Amino acid sequence: MTKGEARSAARAAVAAMSDAEREWASGAIADALTSLDEFKRARRPFVFLSKEGEPDTYEIVGLLLALERTVSVPRVVGREMQAVVITPYTDFRKNRFGIEEPARGRATDVIDLAIVPLVAFDGMRRVGHGGGYYDRFLAGRECTKIGLAFSAQRVTGVQTLPHDIPLDLIITEKEILRGENAEINPFFGE
Repeated sequence: MTKGEARSAARAAVAAMSDAEREWASGAIADALTSLDEFKRARRPFVFLSKEGEPDTYEIVGLLLALERTVSVPRVVGREMQAVVITPYTDFRKNRFGIEEPARGRATDVIDLAIVPLVAFDGMRRVGHGGGYYDRFLAGRECTKIGLAFSAQRVTGVQTLPHDIPLDLIITEKEILRGENAEINPFFGE
């Protein structure tokens, strides 16, 4: 399966979910994420700001800020992405992709946890929107890399390239996948 085919299949599956299903699944994903030791230990987390059709991350960001973590979120500059530190008072604007990002702020290279979006996944392989922003951003970073997805976004047999950065964990409303074996975590009672 090509990445384009994977994106099309996953987008169609998410579009078939009702708003209530997506809302419930987002809550289950957030509960699973916040139960992880990797999340609890994080002091300088980087979190994507969700858009429609993605697991909601705004409550996760709010929780991290309430816990007084140094939270950063993406800001696109040209073909690159920066991690920009935010506070509860940060002003946001929509970028050219329609995604919220800080209007201004200080970029940082220091993150200990990266929570990233994906369009589709196969094992620990992430298929993004196709611009390579997250692969370039994550390349060479020594941090735990976690993808958030709806279980409907899982595909099989996707072709990846050497520059595609694998994730350490993928969390869906049904399971927590870890490492090469993509083992199911008992958090969900399976």
